[in-house]
Amino acid sequence: MEEYAGFKFNRNKVTDYHVNGNCFISPDGSYGGYQPWSDGYGMRRPELEKELAVAAARSGAEILMDAKFLSIERDEAGKICGIVFKKGGITYSVDCKIVISCDGVYGRGVKYTDKKPFESAIAVSLGYDMVNVRKTKPMEGDFYELYLIPELPGYFCWTSPRGEDRYGVAVMCDPKRIQKGYTLRTVHDRFLKHLEELGRYDFSHAARVSMMSGSTLSVKEATDDLTEDAFLLAGDAAWRPMMGSVWGCPGMPTGVRSGRFAGEVAAQAIKDKEFGKEYLQKNLKAKYDSTYNDPIADRKAIDEARQWYFKLMNATPEMQNKCIGEIGDQYSSLHLYLRGALPLSGCVKKISDWWAKNA
Repeated sequence: MEEYAGFKFNRNKVTDYHVNGNCFISPDGSYGGYQPWSDGYGMRRPELEKELAVAAARSGAEILMDAKFLSIERDEAGKICGIVFKKGGITYSVDCKIVISCDGVYGRGVKYTDKKPFESAIAVSLGYDMVNVRKTKPMEGDFYELYLIPELPGYFCWTSPRGEDRYGVAVMCDPKRIQKGYTLRTVHDRFLKHLEELGRYDFSHAARVSMMSGSTLSVKEATDDLTEDAFLLAGDAAWRPMMGSVWGCPGMPTGVRSGRFAGEVAAQAIKDKEFGKEYLQKNLKAKYDSTYNDPIADRKAIDEARQWYFKLMNATPEMQNKCIGEIGDQYSSLHLYLRGALPLSGCVKKISDWWAKNA
C-alpha cells in the first residue's frame, strides 16, 4: 500500500502505465529534450474514484448513491443550515453546519455562492482511450507529449501512454476560439491526422474504446479566496488551486490534496464552532501556504514565469519550431513548474536568456 495526502491505495489497482516524463513537440515535429519523471503513472480514474469511496466509507462517511444535489438551505440569518438532494424520485433535506463543494467548475454547489465562473476562464476538453495505435517514431521513453498546432489556434493537444499499443489522445481549447464549422470531435480528428503527418503515430487500425474526458475545467489563475461562510471549495470547483510540491499538482492529485485540506479545515471548524469566512479562509490558506518554502516569494515567482509559457503559445510556428528544437527540455520543465513543481525553477532563467537572444 502507498499513501498520498493521507489516502492509502494499491498502485496496481489505480495506475495503468509508467510514464517517463513530459515533452513538447513543435508544429514541424521538432523535439529538444524532455523533463524526466522519477515516479510518473497514468491513472485509472474509475478505479481511483472507487478506492477513494472505499477509504471514505471506512472512515465513517455516508455515501449517497444515485443521489442528486439540488440546493443549499439557509436560515433566517442567511447562514447555511442544510442541503437538499433527490434520490429515487424523493426529495430529502439534511441538516449540516458546513458544505464543501468539490463537484467541478460547472458544479451546482458554487452556483449558490458569489463565486460565478466566467466563460473566458473555462476550457473544454475531449480525449479518447485508443488501442491498436502504432508509434512510428520511438523516443527515449514513454512520455506525456504536448503538441503545438498552428492550424488549430487556441488548442492544446497531447498524447499519454497507457500500454504498448494504447494511448490517451486528447485536445483542449477555449470554447470561444473554436473555428467556425469545427466541433471538438473534428478538432480531435484533425489532431490524429497531424500526428500521422508528422510521422509519429499510425492510427490506421486504431479503435476508440472509451471517452476519457470530454469535460470542462478551469484555466483561471489560482486564487486564495476559496471560502464563504460555512462553505469551502476544492478541486476544479476551486479553479485548480496552486500548491507547491516536488512535481507540481496537476489533475487528480490537486483534487485529492485540496479535498483533504478542505476536509481538515471543516472538521476543525465544527470542533471550534467557527463557520465564518475569516476563520475558514485563514485556516485553509495556511494549508496551502505550508506546501511552499516561502509562500509569497514562490507564488510570485511562478506567476511571473507564466509570461514565458504564453510567449511560446503565442509565437509564430517558425519561432515555436526553433524554440522547442533548442530548449524544449526547459519548456518541459516549465510546464511542471507552473503547476507548483518548485525544484524546477531553474528553467526560467534559461528560457528568458534564450528569448533575449532570439527576440
